[in-house]
Amino acid sequence: MALFVLVFLVVALILIGIGIVVGLFLCCVAAILVAVGVVSSSIVLGLLRRSSALGVRVFLLQCGVLAGLPAGILCAWLVQSLFEPYGNSRLVFLYGALGGALGGVIIALLVDLILRRLRGWAATKLISVTHGRPAIH
Repeated sequence: MALFVLVFLVVALILIGIGIVVGLFLCCVAAILVAVGVVSSSIVLGLLRRSSALGVRVFLLQCGVLAGLPAGILCAWLVQSLFEPYGNSRLVFLYGALGGALGGVIIALLVDLILRRLRGWAATKLISVTHGRPAIH
């Protein structure tokens, strides 16, 4: 019985440690997004247009561009180092940044499309479950 308790305690401590690390990482990401102005600009635009969906769409686009830039630069640099060990790295960084930003925008638009379709599907299901009456007043 003592061995079971010891194994349970070790597993619980590992899971708690992983949760703390993930939580700290997400807090750092949130702080960076607030510091850069992604969150505030999305909220302001959503409030000015009186559309929360537009605020979410702008947030997704900004996050896609911010995530795509370093990813594109890293991918372009890795490909350049594999095929041409000595070359002009400035153009590689520029092309990688442009490709990464474009990829981030495409992914953000796809996520927005999925969220809009999922919202429409859920609204249809909620209305059909409540027999034609809206579930949320």
